[in-house]
Formats: sequence, C-alpha cells, structure tokens
Amino acid sequence: MKKCLKIHVNGKVKGVGYRAYTQKYANNLSIQGTVQNADDGSVLIYACGEAASLEKFIDYLYKGTSDSHIDDLLAEPFINEKDFRGVFRIIGD
Repeated sequence: MKKCLKIHVNGKVKGVGYRAYTQKYANNLSIQGTVQNADDGSVLIYACGEAASLEKFIDYLYKGTSDSHIDDLLAEPFINEKDFRGVFRIIGD
C-alpha cells in the first residue's frame, strides 16, 4: 500500500552528507519525494512509497551518516499534492 510521509529530522544533520545519504536510500527503495535543509537546522523530507519501504527508509534516517547525530525524527502522514515526477531529489545547495 502506497503512503506519503512528511519527516522532520533534528540533530547534527547539516554539513555531514545527510541529504545525499537520504537521496541514495530513497532511490534504492523506490521512494519518491524531496529532501531539503530547513531554516532551523533540521532536515525536511517528503517521501512517498510502499509502506514497507518507508519503514526501512525511516530506519536508515535514524541511523544517519557516520558524521551525523539524530536527536529526533518526526514522521507524519500527508496528502500528496506535490508532483515528484517519479524521483527523489535534493532541494537547495
């Protein structure tokens, strides 16, 4: 069953390759969406895919890169009105 999540990740997630890490695993799991840095230092992710794939994805997000440290992760359902064009991409620099 396909579902969509809005995920906020807080902690040491900027400047540690976290967005590229997120994109790599999203693509491996056929998840569509986006990842971007938020103004408050967190990372914001929109992800749509099969429920089982999203569960694995969240496990990867908690693990993070070797240089990251995850303090908190909040995942909540959202109604997808975005056009992800079948890919998962990084937004911003």
